[in-house]
Amino acid sequence: MHAHVTCKNCGNQFTGNFCNECGEKVYSDHDKRFSHFLEEAFHFITHFDNKIFRSWWLIMTRPGFVSKQICDGIRRPYYKPVNLFIIGVILYLLFPIFQGLNMPLKNHLNELYSPVAERMVENKMKSKKLTMDQVAARFDAKSPKFAKILLLIIIPLSALAIQLLFLKKGRYFFDHITLASEINTFYLYFTFLLLPLLFIITYFIVYAFGVDLRNHLNDNISVPLHVTALAIYSTLAFIRFYNEKKVPAILKSVLFLAAHWLIVYSIYRFILFCIVLVFT
Repeated sequence: MHAHVTCKNCGNQFTGNFCNECGEKVYSDHDKRFSHFLEEAFHFITHFDNKIFRSWWLIMTRPGFVSKQICDGIRRPYYKPVNLFIIGVILYLLFPIFQGLNMPLKNHLNELYSPVAERMVENKMKSKKLTMDQVAARFDAKSPKFAKILLLIIIPLSALAIQLLFLKKGRYFFDHITLASEINTFYLYFTFLLLPLLFIITYFIVYAFGVDLRNHLNDNISVPLHVTALAIYSTLAFIRFYNEKKVPAILKSVLFLAAHWLIVYSIYRFILFCIVLVFT
């Protein structure tokens, strides 16, 4: 007979190692030993390697596969795409290779929403008694970290666009947001981590032969590359995830790219501008 244990969290009496009411674990002396800490760390590293990297590789090479597996109920072998997206955001915060979606204040004042942005900046100058240069300096100092953290809002907005494109499929929003997480995970890693890294490697290799590409590896090259990659990726993802035929998948991919461009380069940027200005 196992002795009854009183849960220190909820007061429930139970037998075993976990409370059947709240799930709280009963810690033994072994759990508090340093050797057990090392065991847990080793388990985390091996679990991290087996699950996260495998899921990341599948997401980067087999569009829509992980999302389809998860939505079909096969979840244990895979790391959720949204979690991989969050890891990507953290890596982007720690290792900012390119500026990415972050923009200085002067650039926001040249966007589609510039009339609204100009009025908001004028109000900020009046309320804080600041000059334009002071507002710009404060804004530009705060913007980079907000720009990366706020990338998360792209996922639900993309999911809404995908849901509109595939209304007739009768899928739950959970399915659309899972696929949106996967597509944007690819977009994040490819556009802001892998492509910049490739540019840096290319620059140093070519520079070794006396050619300076510093002024050539810019948005004129990176934008067509990541747009083309995202178009191909979303088409293949739609075919695999929704069992869509090739031609409709291509057409819907084009529409999704237009919506994604609007989300990333207008809606996201305007939300970013508003939030950063509030904290300026």
